[in-house]
Amino acid sequence: MKLQRPPQAAGQPRRVKASILIVDDDANKLVALRSVLDPLGENIVEARSGTDALRSLLREDFAVILLDVRMPIMNGFETAEMIRQRPSSELTPIIFVTALDQAETNMNRGYELGAVDFVFAPVVPSILRAKVSVFVDLYKAQHELKRYRDQLQSLVQERTAALTAINRELEAFNYLVSHDLKTPLATLDSTTRTLAGNTDKMDATTRNQVAKVRQSSQQLTTLFEGIQTLFKITRGDIRREHVDVSALAHEVVSELHMKDPERVVEVSIDPEMAADGDARLVRILLTNLIGNAWKFTRNESHAEISVGKETVGAETRIYVRDNGVGFDMINAHRLFGAFQRLHSHSDFPGEGIGLAAAQRIVNRHGGRIWAEGAVGEGASFYFVL
Repeated sequence: MKLQRPPQAAGQPRRVKASILIVDDDANKLVALRSVLDPLGENIVEARSGTDALRSLLREDFAVILLDVRMPIMNGFETAEMIRQRPSSELTPIIFVTALDQAETNMNRGYELGAVDFVFAPVVPSILRAKVSVFVDLYKAQHELKRYRDQLQSLVQERTAALTAINRELEAFNYLVSHDLKTPLATLDSTTRTLAGNTDKMDATTRNQVAKVRQSSQQLTTLFEGIQTLFKITRGDIRREHVDVSALAHEVVSELHMKDPERVVEVSIDPEMAADGDARLVRILLTNLIGNAWKFTRNESHAEISVGKETVGAETRIYVRDNGVGFDMINAHRLFGAFQRLHSHSDFPGEGIGLAAAQRIVNRHGGRIWAEGAVGEGASFYFVL
């Protein structure tokens, strides 16, 4: 569904008329007021008394009301008070029409009742038209805004329904992946592991085939785990709290050292870095970003990784920077795609899940993530939650 502009006829926008209510017990004055306002091209409604005016308000809404002060039975002020008591007309602009010699007395009383303006007899046509035009234009603008707001609300409801349907399909697919594929993949992994451990009596060709099957099985398992990770990240509620980013970064680096004790990497982490976010997801975010830097500095004789923060304008961003292989900025748009890789699997193993997960985590926090780098000069990943 698209937001539609007002219908057009013969190449021109269709003009929607506003209604103007003029209230006066004197028929001659009604004729005079109508003649003044007719050039505006709007819908003019006449009322001969306060009672008639209230009946008219029951039938339709008005852009503005011109109300004579001196009327029998129910004068203009009494009529205005009744108009203001109705919720649908409590904000309708009222312009009082009164004699100039009664201006001071009537204006005080009129403004107390919420009058927006006064015109004095004898009426100056150009002044009256100018004043009425202001409220007519305002009325039309408000209704146009309401129309677009209603269309936008309808569009949001439509998109919400579509997203709900997509989420149901994703849930069904996730169930399939989690339950129907998990067991056969586990069996395949176990079988290929057993075969790979009993190659002593196999000829070279068979051993090579078993090795390839085993490698494929491991890649399938890794892909399966990656898909599961992406599903878990995009589900559940965000529980925001104060997160000690510096402490989490130290934990992640310690784990990397434990898994890869032979690596010598100089890591610097700024103190007192904090963020407002889901602690579990922020930890996964840091694990992926620091782990990415750890992997792509593997071939550096002096590997360096820094985790810090910087403030640009009013925005504080956290970064993970390394001096590894880097990347060509022309490919920056591919970095955060699931299963996207900018380097060969043989040089740097992985299935392209980490940065995709990082982007989803940042998106769930309503933030943004981006990268800068150059080939052979390292990379910097920035994020704001």
